[in-house]
Amino acid sequence: MSTSSEAPAAVQKTPLAEEHIALGARMVEFAGWYMPIQYKGLREEHDCVRKHVGLFDVSHMGEVRFKGPNALKSLEWLTTNDVSKLENNQAQYSLLPNDQGGLVDDIIVYCLEKNQDYLVCVNAANKDKDLAWMIKHNQGADITDQSAQWAQIAVQGPSALALLEKIFGAHIKEMNSFEIWPTTFGKAQAMVATTGYTGEKGAEVFIEASAAAALWKKLLEEGQPLQVQAIGLGARDTLRTEMKYSLYGHEIDDT
Repeated sequence: MSTSSEAPAAVQKTPLAEEHIALGARMVEFAGWYMPIQYKGLREEHDCVRKHVGLFDVSHMGEVRFKGPNALKSLEWLTTNDVSKLENNQAQYSLLPNDQGGLVDDIIVYCLEKNQDYLVCVNAANKDKDLAWMIKHNQGADITDQSAQWAQIAVQGPSALALLEKIFGAHIKEMNSFEIWPTTFGKAQAMVATTGYTGEKGAEVFIEASAAAALWKKLLEEGQPLQVQAIGLGARDTLRTEMKYSLYGHEIDDT
């Protein structure tokens, strides 16, 4: 594949951009970010996630923190799902409706401390729009854009939890779907969330941006016996399409 270390002007790079280039990824602009579309090829990468384990850089996604005594009230007002059902370390898929009956975005809400502290993961292309909507309709929460603080690596496939267990410990296998647990990687803060976009077992790892490259390399190293591969946006799209998961801007949008 032809590669380049030069991102187009005004396009953002994730903390893993240089890792993708080093692996020979074909890089493209996506949602304002310089991202890998594929490495070895679409079919091979798709099959790797279905049969083994794949790593995705999803650091372009946005993270918005809701804190304070009105955090739950604000999320209940903003989203379509029942946030009050979430206990500590649980997550839910949800939607941000607009005032015309369309959708501002689809999101995942993570409960870090019930009634007090929630992390909301939003789509990369919608982050600024979502944040403005949340602030406009805030019901008293302390809302903070933490997108620059976190990188995100999705580990997906039948062997995903086995790989994550090597890095973060045996408790990973005990996690249920749609949970999030705080952990560390070296001295960096991290959170392992058993959510995903492929239909396979696995998790997204929220990691301090400064430690993302080290974690990426460690996952590739430890995952060699499990036939791990880096996976691009192309296979991410075919995987989610095969599982009939909606993508904002395609199956769902503002209208």
